[in-house]
Amino acid sequence: MQLRLSIVCCAVLATSSAVAEDYLSIQYMHYDEDSGRTTISTPSIEFNKDFGADYTLNLTFAKDTLSGASPTFYDSFSGASATLPTGTVYANDIRYGNIDYEDEREAYGFTLTKRFESRDELTLGGNYSTENDYESKEVSLEYMHYLDSSKNQALTFGASYQKNDVSIYCSLGTGDCDSSSGASEKVMDLDVTTLEFGFTQVIDKSSVLKSSLFYINEDGYLTNPYMHVVRDYATAPRITVESKPQSRKAYGLLFQYSKAWSDQLSMVSSYRFYTDDWDIDSHTLSSELYYEVNEKLRVGGGIRYYTQSAAEFYSAKRDFFTDEKYASSDRRISDFDAFGYKATVDYKYNDQVTVNIGAGYYEQPDHLDAIYYNLGFKYSF
Repeated sequence: MQLRLSIVCCAVLATSSAVAEDYLSIQYMHYDEDSGRTTISTPSIEFNKDFGADYTLNLTFAKDTLSGASPTFYDSFSGASATLPTGTVYANDIRYGNIDYEDEREAYGFTLTKRFESRDELTLGGNYSTENDYESKEVSLEYMHYLDSSKNQALTFGASYQKNDVSIYCSLGTGDCDSSSGASEKVMDLDVTTLEFGFTQVIDKSSVLKSSLFYINEDGYLTNPYMHVVRDYATAPRITVESKPQSRKAYGLLFQYSKAWSDQLSMVSSYRFYTDDWDIDSHTLSSELYYEVNEKLRVGGGIRYYTQSAAEFYSAKRDFFTDEKYASSDRRISDFDAFGYKATVDYKYNDQVTVNIGAGYYEQPDHLDAIYYNLGFKYSF
């Protein structure tokens, strides 16, 4: 099952106030949606190494195992399947329900940071991931420039390019394949370009404000071949693959405020606005608190609220679409609100070993709810 898991390669860079560290981190995350409708297990490993004071190498690897079911329209007479029905479809046989799927994904990433005499930073990054029907390659470049000798202000410029290959299995009956070729799949292209400009201001010894503007351009195959819509329900009902535009341009801004209220208590809060030419507008508010109980133990908690409007070509109704060029019942582009809550515990066993555990709850009212947990350790050397 195609699952596009976004890879963030162009983010706002913080000022280099954090002390560089050599470490190896191993983590495990488990995600369970709607009591088993979708389950994801992800072990991951991260390696970070400084080479002198001017170079830092970071390597990551993650492996996702996914199983569950994805909701869409299907013909109950022929059975719940991602394959489009052939022949006559009767209105009474059209259902909206879950289609089973399984998938695995492997993801590799690296960044190499170079620090100049001014302590400005240039970071080169790369990511590669592969799934049963999806392959993604990405390169990124980021530059952070200090505006003053005290390093209280910094500008960040970032750019990334992602090339994706989407495999459409001809057995799905989407009409994308040339039946005369005898091929079992057709590979479609999807290119994603991201640009970002950020500004960081140290307000005082206990607070930092970051802001950024971003632009995202997607060009290529954006349709999900497993997602169906119903057309001409009232006259001659048909179940067809959804159809999304082959391009999307998005813009947005992000503000993040970090504050140390005391030697023990700190906070990170942010607001993000997003808009695109599919008529989707979204707002994200989040806040996290962390408390240092003692030299070994830190606890934290966070809350997140997200809201978005629907794409202009979205509808969940079975009697809505007729001959429209673009049509989708994908809930991810519907209008919805979402709430997220999390808690974390970090325990420093000694100067080299830190153990962490976390749990969270995510909810889209009337759509889904999910719980997740993660645990791991970091070895510093």
